[in-house]
Amino acid sequence: MTCVATLATFLLVLGAGQEQLRRAARQRLVIGEAVLRSAIERYQYLPSVLALDTQVRDLLADVQASGRVAAVNAKFAAIADASSVAAIYLLDRNGLARAASRGSLNFVGNSYAYRPYFLDAVAGGASRYFGVGTTTGLPGLFIGKAVLAPDGAVAGVVVVKVDLEGLQREWRQAGEHVLVSDAAGVVFLASEPAWKYRPFHAVAPADAARIREARQYGDSDLRPLLADDAPAGTIRLPGPPAPVSGIVERVVVPDLGWTVSYVAETGAVVRQALLAAAATGIACLALAFAGAAASQRRQRLRSEQAMRLTLERRVAERTQDLSAANARLRGEITERERAAAALRATQDELIHAGRLAALGQISTAISHEINQPLAALRTFLSSSAVFLERGDTATVGRNLKRMTEVTQRIADIIRHLKVFARKTGPQHWEAVRLGTAAEAALDLLQARIRSEGVAVTCTIPPDAAVLAEPVRLEQVLLNLMVNGLDAMRDAPERRLVLTATREAESRWRLSVADSGGGIPEEHLPNVFEPFFTTKAAGEGLGLGLSLSLLIIRDFRGSLSAANGEDGAVFSLVLPAAEV
Repeated sequence: MTCVATLATFLLVLGAGQEQLRRAARQRLVIGEAVLRSAIERYQYLPSVLALDTQVRDLLADVQASGRVAAVNAKFAAIADASSVAAIYLLDRNGLARAASRGSLNFVGNSYAYRPYFLDAVAGGASRYFGVGTTTGLPGLFIGKAVLAPDGAVAGVVVVKVDLEGLQREWRQAGEHVLVSDAAGVVFLASEPAWKYRPFHAVAPADAARIREARQYGDSDLRPLLADDAPAGTIRLPGPPAPVSGIVERVVVPDLGWTVSYVAETGAVVRQALLAAAATGIACLALAFAGAAASQRRQRLRSEQAMRLTLERRVAERTQDLSAANARLRGEITERERAAAALRATQDELIHAGRLAALGQISTAISHEINQPLAALRTFLSSSAVFLERGDTATVGRNLKRMTEVTQRIADIIRHLKVFARKTGPQHWEAVRLGTAAEAALDLLQARIRSEGVAVTCTIPPDAAVLAEPVRLEQVLLNLMVNGLDAMRDAPERRLVLTATREAESRWRLSVADSGGGIPEEHLPNVFEPFFTTKAAGEGLGLGLSLSLLIIRDFRGSLSAANGEDGAVFSLVLPAAEV
C-alpha cells in the first residue's frame, strides 16, 4: 500500500509539474515571439525610406558622379548611429556594393549578387534573411528593399543589417533556454552559443547545399543537436557547461519562416516528485513536506506571474512607442510628398513663364520674319492677276508655286511658335535628336540672326540623340542662343557655334559658343543663380539660365559655363538615347 501511494504521488506530482512547465513555456513563448517581432519591426521601415531617398537614387543613376558616394556614405553613417543598426549599405543592380555606413565601408567594392537577400529583393521588391556576414563574419538579420529607377526597373537594393545578439544575452541572463530556427531546422539564435548554426536533426541534402552555397552560416558543418530517437515533446541539448534536458514547446512565425523553441528543464520537477513520494511514505513528515511544497509552489507562481506581467507591460510600452514613431514617420513622408508635388508645380509654371518670356524677346524679329513672306505673297498675287489677263498661264503657274512655298514658310514659323509656347503636361521623356532640337530653336531666331549678321556653324552628328522632353530641351537651347546673341550685340565679329560630341558610351555633350568676349571671371560662379543678370534694367529677370539648369538636372544631366578663346561656352551633358 505504501509503495502504491508513493508511486501514485510521484506520478501525480510529476505530471502536474510538467503541465505547469508547459503552460509557463507557452506563456514565455508568446512573450519571446512578441519581443522578437518588436526587435525586427523596429527597423522594417528603414530600407523602404532609404529606397525613396533622392541621393540614393542619384548615386545609382550615376555612380561616377563626383561627391555622390561620399554624401550617401555620410547619410548612411548618421542613420546607422542614430538607429543602432549594425550596417547600412547600397548594392547596384549587379549586386556590387557602392556605398556603406562608417562601420561597414569595407563592404564597398564587394559583390553580394549571390546572397539571397539581394536576389529576393530584386525578384520581389523586399527581402528578410538571417545569416553570417561574408565580409565581417558577424551574424545578423539582413532587410533588403529594391530601389526603383524612373522607368520602374530595379536600379539597386538598400540593405540594413540588424544585430539580434542582444536578445540572446537577455535570454541567457534570465536563465531561459530559447532557440530560434529557420525553415530547414537550423538554429541561428540561441541563449547558449554552442547551440547556434546546428540543426535539431540532420537537414535534407538540398537544404544543406543551399545553405553552404549562400554561406548563410559561415563554415558551420551542420552537425545535428539531437538524436533521432529523442522522446516526443522532450529534448536533450549538449553543453557546455552541462547538458540541458526537459520539455520543449514551439511556436511557428509563418511570415518569417522561423520557429521559436523554449526548453523548460524538468530536473526540478523530477526532484520535487521524488521528494513528494518519499514524504508520502513517512506519514508524519509527509503532511508537513506537502504543505511546504504547496507554499513554495504558490510563491513561485506568484513570482512567475509578477515577472510575466512585468514583461507584458514592457512589451506593450515598446510596441506603443514604435507605433507612435511609425505614425510620425508616415506623416512626415506624406508632408514631404505634398511639398515635392507643390515644388514640381511651381517649377513647371516658372519654366512655362520662361518660355513665354523668351518668345516675347524675339517677337519683333518673328513678326518681321512673317511680314516679309506676306509682302511677297501680295506681290505674287498682284502680278499673277496681270499675267492672267495677258494669258501668260506659265508665269501664273510659277507664281502659284512660289506662293505655296511662301505660305509653307509662314506655317512652319507659326508651328514652331505654337509648339514652343504650349504648356507642357506630365513629364514624358523620349529620344530627341540634338540636331532637330537645335534647328527648331534656330528657326525661331532666324530673323534676328540675319538682321544682326551672325554667322552660325552647327556641327551636330545625325545620330546624336538624348533622353529628354523635346519642348523643354528646345527652351534650354533657345535661352543659350539668345544669351549668345545678346552678348555679341556690340562685337565686331559675330559667330555662333554649336557642336556635339559623344562622351563615353552613355552621354552626349552639346556646346553653344559665341564671340561676345566671354563672361567676367568674378561672375562665372553666379551665372546660374536666380535673378542674377548683367543685362540692363528691363532686358531680363535673370531666370533663363537658372531655369535651364533646373530643366537639365531634371533630365539627369548637367549644365556648365566657361570662357573660350573669344567668348562664352555653355555645355550641357545629357544621357544618350538610341534612335
